[in-house]
Amino acid sequence: MAPRTKDLIIIAFLLVTNCLAQPSGPYFGQEPPGMTPQIFAPGLVSDTRPKTWEAFGTFSADANTFCFHQSRGIFITENTDQGWTAPKRIDIIRENQRSAWSPCLSPDANTIYYSIGNAQVEGPSDLFRCNRTTQGWARPQRLGPPLSSESWEYTFSLAENNNVYISSGRKGIQGRGSIWVAPFVDNTWTQAKPIPLDYPSNDPGIAPDESFMVFTAKDLPGGYGHRDLYLTIRLTDGTWSKPQNLGPRINSANFEYGPRISHDKKYLFFTRADGWGGYGGPGDTGDIYWVELKEYLPESHR
Repeated sequence: MAPRTKDLIIIAFLLVTNCLAQPSGPYFGQEPPGMTPQIFAPGLVSDTRPKTWEAFGTFSADANTFCFHQSRGIFITENTDQGWTAPKRIDIIRENQRSAWSPCLSPDANTIYYSIGNAQVEGPSDLFRCNRTTQGWARPQRLGPPLSSESWEYTFSLAENNNVYISSGRKGIQGRGSIWVAPFVDNTWTQAKPIPLDYPSNDPGIAPDESFMVFTAKDLPGGYGHRDLYLTIRLTDGTWSKPQNLGPRINSANFEYGPRISHDKKYLFFTRADGWGGYGGPGDTGDIYWVELKEYLPESHR
């Protein structure tokens, strides 16, 4: 199928589903998932047809704006008096940076952070932001040091205080790529520091209050698939607990990645994908899932 024809079919699909049902209420009016992951907003956000994928679904702090990524770009939808709007692509990003990856919506819904580079190949990449103005979304701006470096950075997660958690190839205390944090102090980001975990880690999904983090790790003993999701708890002394695999209900034989935590800390959003690369490669199939976090967290963190 020609790319132009495929785009028209997807646009028609989104228009038809929007006409058939105008979702309203928190989380698109979806029934909460419980402890077993469910596809999030099928037909509204997640296109469940083969060889389509969505990832990195992020809500604003008030849960009235939702941003996500799919093969045609970065999309946004908002909860209005008439219900949730049809997902709209941020064309200013698509026009200038077709390889944009791993979007993260700011708590106030006025900035989208993302990376540029190939998520399947470790190579140079940069972090960017796109700001909302009264005239719409502005031209993207590169985020230089200390967020970007000479190595690769391709996933990005933002705490409520604007501290940034980055998946980076820069060399840390482990001597390999890992997750770094850049604190936000006096209206700017300070020097990024590595988070000491037991093994290579990617795709940080930080809780809004930084009390815990979910991330992706690859091919570890006792895992369930090629990439699994793990949980680590922030301890009272500021260190992080030994990561725990989130188990077979969340992790599968396929690829789990792109974790995001809702601002009420009730739900984990992530993508489950197949395909050789899992990260939105040609022919991959993947959907955004959500699951209740209560059972996976200590009582003090619920």
